[in-house]
This record gives sequence, structure tokens and C-alpha cells, in this order.
Amino acid sequence: MLTSKIQKSIRQSYQNLQTQLDNFVPRRAQNYLVSEIAKTLCGQYHKSTRMIVAEAGTGIGKSLSYLMATIPVAVQNNRKVVISTATVALQEQLLNKDLPLFRRITDQNFSFIIAKGRQRYCCTEKLAVACGVDGGQMAMFETKPKAADIAQLQLMYEKLAQGKWDGDRDSWPKPIDDAIWQTIVSEKHSCNNSLPAHRGCPFSKARSELDKNDVIIANHSLVMADADLGGGVILPEPENTIFVFDEAHHLPHVARDHASASATLKGAGSWLERLNQSASKFSGLADEKRVGRFRNELQGAIQQLIPLLGEVNTYCTGLAFEEDSCRFENGELPSWLEEQAKVLKQYSQKGAQASAKIADLISERLKDGEIGAKIAEPALAELGFYIQRFDNLAAVWRLMAEPQKEKGAPLARWIEKSKEREGDHLVSVAP
Repeated sequence: MLTSKIQKSIRQSYQNLQTQLDNFVPRRAQNYLVSEIAKTLCGQYHKSTRMIVAEAGTGIGKSLSYLMATIPVAVQNNRKVVISTATVALQEQLLNKDLPLFRRITDQNFSFIIAKGRQRYCCTEKLAVACGVDGGQMAMFETKPKAADIAQLQLMYEKLAQGKWDGDRDSWPKPIDDAIWQTIVSEKHSCNNSLPAHRGCPFSKARSELDKNDVIIANHSLVMADADLGGGVILPEPENTIFVFDEAHHLPHVARDHASASATLKGAGSWLERLNQSASKFSGLADEKRVGRFRNELQGAIQQLIPLLGEVNTYCTGLAFEEDSCRFENGELPSWLEEQAKVLKQYSQKGAQASAKIADLISERLKDGEIGAKIAEPALAELGFYIQRFDNLAAVWRLMAEPQKEKGAPLARWIEKSKEREGDHLVSVAP
């Protein structure tokens, strides 16, 4: 309900805005936008479907319009606000300009913060392993790391330990190469907040801060990721949140990219071989009576996957490439590759599930105090790296094996010659 208290708050903030901005000129379009958003959110047009799509030209003041309408409604109804954007530039504008300005002109008391996905933060344990602090360094890399890469990782570890870096990729003074970041990125399997050693990790610290704030700035990809998890896992619970999608015209391609997957063939075979060699080491840390089945499933899946991936890689050398890429028309695979995709889907899913189960069993023993953190944490970090890759491999072959739909657009499927490894191929799928 659009109460008199909310209306008064909105009017007061608009009046105060005139004193804050030099050469302020009232705009009818801005007033109309504020009014329509507030009415929609308060259920004046529809009690349950409280959605509005609004478009306005440059210079109208769209950001301030939705802030003036949304935040008073949210505060008065004890709800959170998530503002989702497509660009870093708009996030910075909201964080450093628009929200501080609105806080000065409103009578509402609110706090705000920027939210980032888990993959924007490093895992402390994985960073320690990758820079050689806890051993097992080579398992984290697909190819032998350069001395300069190790030096950078060691510097990052030192700055994190000294409290001079918060583990956020974006706050490191120089761009971090993707290949380096993938070795230390936080992921759900090994970076678990239920484990004592991870409660002070960069992502856990950032996540706890989100709960303390009323307005959260996010990007479209993070909102998609939270929705995939059921909602309320990374961001606040959807039923208690007002969502604002700014730059909403980017949503379709963000959704497409979010549902895409790609993996190499020879590269996957290499890390699978390393995982196979380490399977006994990992299972040795889990409950002996329960882990045997999952170790056998994991090694069985790997022993099937390695030759299958090799066969597909050999098959790819005979494809008709144009500029190092071969696209399958209408997403239709050759019959041989279609059959191989089904088998690869089966074994990659089985391997991903088995490796995740082994990690769960190690975590259980760690929580119960049956093994020490000094042994378990580096192993979980290393195993988490493999699980992340296994999940991605399973996603690729699940999409490659997905039957073509009678209606709607087909999946795009293509294979490229790898630029990183000679004789390797990259398999990609996208909606």
C-alpha cells in the first residue's frame, strides 16, 4: 500500500534534491517515473504481480528515480533492495555517486554495499597450495607454471596474510591472468563456510557483510547464479527483496553466456590423469568404510573418459575448419560424435558426483576432529580444483548430448582449434 508516510518521504527527498544539485531543473518525466515505480511496488495496479518495465531517455535521471521510489517502499516494508547492472561503470556510479547522494536527501536510514560472486574472490587455502606454501603445487596447474606466475602468487599470499589485500580480484592493483586466477578461485566444494578454517576467507567475509546491508549492488550474472541455486544463497531471499534491473537490455546475452560451457579435450585428459594418480591420496583422508565405492566410481569414470576424449580429439582433426573453428549447422552433431557425447555425459557426471562425495567425506572427518586441518585443508583445496573442472566437463557434455528440440532455437555447438595447446581442441555449447 502506498502509505502517506512513503509519499511524504518521496516528496521530501525530491525537494531536498533541488538544494543538493546546482542548476537543478525539475523534470516531469522523472516525477512520472518515480510515481509509477512507487505505485507498482505498493500494489496499486496489481496486488501480486508488482512488476514494471520503464524506459527513459538520457538525462532523465533514471538511477535517482528508482532509488527515490524503491528504497522508501523497501525500508517501510522491511525488505532488501538488489540493484542489478550490466557494467562496472554503472556499479561504481551507484556506489560512489547516486547512493551517497540519495542518502543525503532522504529521511530513510539505509546502508548499501556492492556484491560480487564467489569467483571474484580467491580461496586462502588454494592460494597457499598454488604458491607452494603447503605442497601439491603442480596439481593446481594444467601446464608447468612460469617463475613469474609463482612470484605473483607468493606476493598475493603475503598481502592477503598481512591484511593489505582483501582477496577480491578487482582490488588487486594489476590485472590477474585468467590461467593464474583459475588455480586460486574460491569454489563451493572446498571453500565451505561450515569449515572453521574458511570462516575468515575473503568470500565468507564479504558474504557476511551483505547480510548487514539494506541495498545491494550486483551484476546480472550474479543474480542469475543465485537464481540457479534456488535464490537466497548468495543474495537475500527473493520473496523479501525488491529487484531493480538497470541496463536490462543486456539480460538476454548475460543469460545466454551464463548457460554456456566449454572444455578442451587433451587438456581435460591431462588433469584427469593427475586426478587418477591422486585419487588414493584423497580417499585416504576419508572414512575407509564409506569412501571405497566413490573412489572406484571416480577411477572407473576417469579410465573411461581419458581414451574417449582422446578419440574425440583425433576425430576433430578431420573436421572442416574455417578460421580454426567448425560450427555444426543448426546444432546438429554428426552421428558418431552424438553417440560419443552421450557416453561422455554419463561418465563425466559420474566422475563429478564421485569426486564431490569424496570431498564431503573428508569435510565430515575434518569437522568431527578426526583429521587435522593442516592435512585436510590443502587436500580439499586441491580436490576442489578438480571438482570445479569436472563439473564444467559434465556441463559441456550434458549440453552436447542434449536432444534437439522440435520448437524453439537450437543449441549452438562448435569446436575450435586450441590456441593454448598444440593439437588440442576446445568444445563449446551455448543457447
